[in-house]
Amino acid sequence: MHSLEVKRSNPISAIIASIPHGSSQITTEMIKSMKPDIVLPNNDWLLNELYSFLEGLNITTVSANYSRYVIDVNRNIRLKNQSEDYTKSLVYQKTTFGRDIYDIPLSEDTIMNRIENIYVPYHYRLSEEINASLAVNRKVFLVDLHSFYIQSAKDVVLGTCQGKSCSSEFLEAVRSAFVEEGFTVSVDEKGLSGGYIVSKYGSLNSVEAIQIELRYTKYIENREFGEEEATKKNDELFKETQIRLFSVFQNIKTLIT
Repeated sequence: MHSLEVKRSNPISAIIASIPHGSSQITTEMIKSMKPDIVLPNNDWLLNELYSFLEGLNITTVSANYSRYVIDVNRNIRLKNQSEDYTKSLVYQKTTFGRDIYDIPLSEDTIMNRIENIYVPYHYRLSEEINASLAVNRKVFLVDLHSFYIQSAKDVVLGTCQGKSCSSEFLEAVRSAFVEEGFTVSVDEKGLSGGYIVSKYGSLNSVEAIQIELRYTKYIENREFGEEEATKKNDELFKETQIRLFSVFQNIKTLIT
């Protein structure tokens, strides 16, 4: 399986969507390396499926085909040294609940292999799509798509790195598009104010980037979530939210063009 999937719009759109955590797949190497009974919770469950409509809106999409637990492409590569804190790790040694994933620390060769085969290709292609868009558009708008559960009571949290990754005009276009579809929205809440992808690419000339976090209960199922792998969904809720999100992104396109 390829490490990522790219769906380039035709004609090339000014909007590019990045989905770095939307897959729950893990590699054969990781299956052999990790503890057999370990649970890998708090992924951005089902996002690749949820946002499959973006292609129909002619929005370029770059999405990861492997779990953030294999390697987190939304981390700075300088964090490649193994750390106890998953928030400061390129390759997690512990789950988000603090459970050890491996009995034996991963070798340097294993980590470098994941970097070369998953991390580097993701950023290479994302950069390539941004450059392709800039060749025909005055500006590129990057939306980095994620989901969450406990960090906020809002439906949607927008992250702008405290106003550094995008203009107030783009932020307002995205915020108002969600509000118009009945979502409650906050901006730059602690822990959801924008990760590495938004920070890195939002600092480039003529690129505006925003992180969009969607609460689990708005598209998977309206219930409590714990230390689990959420692979099942409420089909009715999922489809309803997908339709609402289609309208959100349709409105965003209208507002920025």
